[in-house]
Amino acid sequence: MQRIELLASLAMGSNSLLDLGCDHAYVLIEAIKKYDVKKGIASDISNGPLKMAKDSIIKSNLEDKIEIILSDGFKNINSYFDTCIIAGMGGLLIKDIIDAGLSKLDNKKLILEPNNKQYELRKYLNQNEFKIIDEYSILDQNKYYEIIVVIKEKEILSEFELKYGPILLKKRDEIFLNYYLNKYNFLNDIYKDITDPKLRNEKIELLNEYKSILEDNYGEKIHFKHN
Repeated sequence: MQRIELLASLAMGSNSLLDLGCDHAYVLIEAIKKYDVKKGIASDISNGPLKMAKDSIIKSNLEDKIEIILSDGFKNINSYFDTCIIAGMGGLLIKDIIDAGLSKLDNKKLILEPNNKQYELRKYLNQNEFKIIDEYSILDQNKYYEIIVVIKEKEILSEFELKYGPILLKKRDEIFLNYYLNKYNFLNDIYKDITDPKLRNEKIELLNEYKSILEDNYGEKIHFKHN
């Protein structure tokens, strides 16, 4: 499943889906056409993406289903929504957007796709009483993505779970495992050339973390060079 379709499918059955940073509004269009989402809100911080979104919406004959709002995050969002997608941006930016709009997020489902800083985003969510109810790893055009689905509810997670994803660690799907296998193999080949003791120890710690993720699934199939 491609990234856009997966994001749309995760909003299945929503009454109103808000897409912050909507780009061409492809996710909203897919969600309404295929996944029983009743209506949508396409929002972005600048007019350029909103014009592209409007063009896509008109071509799809969904003008009566999708509202367009110029907004910096949640600032100008006053229309009702029960699900929100924030995708295609850095984890720290997503964190800042959520933090500025916390008062509008009770009883909402958030579908988040950070391009980086997943640990920092998960840590923020955990500290602010969001519960991770699902996670997905996906390859789209050979790029690895993680999608995090949360609701406003308290949970306790370990540092390891925050770093690698509590649901991803349970699922251990092939995409997730191959991603960390590649990271392990790359680091395993270069760490011995690192001369700085502190940095070397940090890399060895990472190797051990990757190994703990991989060994239950690969076991005898994989030869770990690092001891």
